[in-house]
Amino acid sequence: MQGKQAVNLRLDLRVLSVVLLVVIVVMLALWQPWRGDRAGDTVNVVGEATVKATPDEYMFMPYYQVKSDTKAAALAGATDKSSTVVKGLKDNGVAESSIKTSVSGYEDVDYGTSEPASKGWVYSVSITARVADEAIAQKVQDYLLTTEPEGDVTPMPTLSDTKRHTVEGEARDLATKDARAKADQTAKNLGFRLGRVKSVSDTGGFNMPYPVDMMAGVSREKMPVSALDLHPGENDLTYSVQVTYYVR
Repeated sequence: MQGKQAVNLRLDLRVLSVVLLVVIVVMLALWQPWRGDRAGDTVNVVGEATVKATPDEYMFMPYYQVKSDTKAAALAGATDKSSTVVKGLKDNGVAESSIKTSVSGYEDVDYGTSEPASKGWVYSVSITARVADEAIAQKVQDYLLTTEPEGDVTPMPTLSDTKRHTVEGEARDLATKDARAKADQTAKNLGFRLGRVKSVSDTGGFNMPYPVDMMAGVSREKMPVSALDLHPGENDLTYSVQVTYYVR
């Protein structure tokens, strides 16, 4: 009987040893103490890069307002305006797939009287047109000047998706290298070594600068056609990444 108990005890110790060994291996795999990272000690750096890029697309965003005494008349006027401008854009070389339209309206109510009174209906037409050719963009701008638009007539220079991805890739490469260089310099100056990367926060891109409305305060009825030349210029685009390193 005692022999059986001794055998069982030896078996139990072996099982326990195996379990403990498995736990230790798992803990080592998770903690990786050989890396030498100090628990909780980190350093944060922001890597930045500025690249130059010339816009290769132009975004037009004119809008129009149509007012009438009745909802039906205002809506009809807005629909007609939208159709007319879209046709003009196509005639000037804009592809149909590059044009988007939106029509919305509301009743203009006068609340300054004892009883609210309707002042008619107002419908707005918003049109977005994307143009990749500068010569066509110039023609489109000249045409839009004749349509009595509200808001900006000058297009917003922007990057096509293809060029944006290329430029962002270049900027990201430079920004991550800048982050590492800053981290190395900080570690050298303060007397510690860098461990592995804990986290990376990528801004996910950059925004093109929005042009000032060159038409603000100018009567478009008196503005001669082709009064504005397109000059997209070259833009400085800044990209940044935030990197957190463990300290060793």
